[in-house]
Amino acid sequence: MKTPLATWALSALLLTTVAASAGEDNAITAADLQQLCRGSDTTSRNVCRVFIVGVVQGMQLGLQIADRHGARPCVPGATSAEALESTVKAQLDQRLKAAPDDEQQAAAEVIGRVVVHAFPCPQPH
Repeated sequence: MKTPLATWALSALLLTTVAASAGEDNAITAADLQQLCRGSDTTSRNVCRVFIVGVVQGMQLGLQIADRHGARPCVPGATSAEALESTVKAQLDQRLKAAPDDEQQAAAEVIGRVVVHAFPCPQPH
C-alpha cells in the first residue's frame, strides 16, 4: 500500500512528465488535464486533483498578493518546468531550514514567497 506522500510524489512526477511534453511553454493543455482526470488509475486521478488544487490555490494567493500590494514574482517566460521546479525546491529547502515554523504554513503561501524571492521583478529606474 502506498503512503500518501509516495502517492503525491508519484503524482508530481507524472505532472512534471506531462508538463515537459506539453510544448515549448511547458503548459499543460486542457486536453492533457481532461485525459488525466478521466484516468482510471490512482496516479492520474491524484495528478488531476493536485493540478486543480494548485491552480485554485495559486489564484487565491495571487489575489491575496494583489490585495496587499506586496511583491510579485517575474518568472521569465522561457523558464522550463524543470528549472522552475529545481529553483523552487532549492529555495524551499533553504527557507524551511532558516525558518522551521514555516513548515506548518500553507504550502501555497510559502511557495509564493519563495517564488517572489527567487524571481524578483526588476526595479523601475
